[in-house]
Amino acid sequence: MSTMSASFPPSIRLAQAVGIMTSAFLSGGVLAVSYGFVPSMAQAPNTLIVREWQTTYGRGVAASPALAALSAMSFIYLSYNLSFTLNHHKAEVYALAALATGSIVPFTLIFMKNVNGKLNNKVEKSKELDRTEEMDEKDDKRGERSHELLNWWAVMNSTRALLPFTGACLGLYASFYMTP
Repeated sequence: MSTMSASFPPSIRLAQAVGIMTSAFLSGGVLAVSYGFVPSMAQAPNTLIVREWQTTYGRGVAASPALAALSAMSFIYLSYNLSFTLNHHKAEVYALAALATGSIVPFTLIFMKNVNGKLNNKVEKSKELDRTEEMDEKDDKRGERSHELLNWWAVMNSTRALLPFTGACLGLYASFYMTP
């Protein structure tokens, strides 16, 4: 196992730390929502579930793209600065780390659009009711009820967390395990 070379300037070391830590933090935060928030809401009335999901989703929308961008930019900086050196193989791995981490945004927009839209429709429907009232979902198709949508969203969200996790692993590999 090799360690970071003493010849790397502080800006490279800082970019390594920021890229790895930010993508790992993002992955952990996304997983925490799927494995902490979703199960704790399972017993709540469906009206409360969709409103709480909207609040949590809004917080994620506010923070996740910025964290993904910060991590990806750090990895891109590393890739660019190492691409014209003997460390060009590390540069390629850092580019893959940037791609993996940054992919969380298009994954969300493409693959989670349907379930996010359905949950947002439920939120709009719930605004007509008190927080403790149940929405009438007896005529909803299977897979279209609030609990089912939230569970599917958690599965998709957990899958989404693998993208920045992969970026963090690639960043760690390039920083600590690849020889120049």
